[in-house]
Amino acid sequence: MLSIIIPTLNEKENLERLLSLLKEQMEEGDEIIIVDGYSKDGTAEVAIRHGARVIFQKPQGIGLAKTEGAKHAKNDVFLFLDADCIPSKDFLRRVKQHFKDRDVHAVGGLDLYESDSVVWKFMYDVYSRGVFHSAALLHAITGKYWIPANNAAYKKSLFFSVNGFRSVICEDTDMMHRLPPSKNVKYDHNLVLILSDRRFKEKGFFRTLAIWLLSNLSILLGKGISGKGYRKT
Repeated sequence: MLSIIIPTLNEKENLERLLSLLKEQMEEGDEIIIVDGYSKDGTAEVAIRHGARVIFQKPQGIGLAKTEGAKHAKNDVFLFLDADCIPSKDFLRRVKQHFKDRDVHAVGGLDLYESDSVVWKFMYDVYSRGVFHSAALLHAITGKYWIPANNAAYKKSLFFSVNGFRSVICEDTDMMHRLPPSKNVKYDHNLVLILSDRRFKEKGFFRTLAIWLLSNLSILLGKGISGKGYRKT
């Protein structure tokens, strides 16, 4: 069974779509936990109407919101999603299938993007596929594993072994930096989420990549750039 954890801040329309899609795939025992930063657009009401649990937390960064949700989860597998994603039709089934192997303790999927521009969508997807396959190759060679924080499933014991996500930009890289190498991780390119391109529209594609690059370098140097007030999702 899965505990699906989604951080939100004024996500009414996106959350309505996502929860409707997830409910079609959920089984008895699965749960959805929304960690909401006191939205003003009715996000919490949408979540409650769809049967999700809502935890309120003053915005302190996406990483800490996800960790707060995990603290309230009842299941042994945490699945982290963003509110603006569209999961593939067999998404939850594929996650569960991986964890039927008791040795597996983390699973990462592939993020793709929707965009009004065919050209930009192509660029976003080429970038995202490159990151995914590079991470899978790094894992195969070294055992270290980067899993996209908005398309990640972790066993509870592993997640809390490092106290969960921290409030830094690129909390997924920070998690990789703190977790020890392991071969018990699965990368599934068919575990697809379609994300909106708002991440890139807000600051521009190349500027956003530069911010992520600087944050990644800072993390690898043992620091990290605070994620408070940064909207990666």
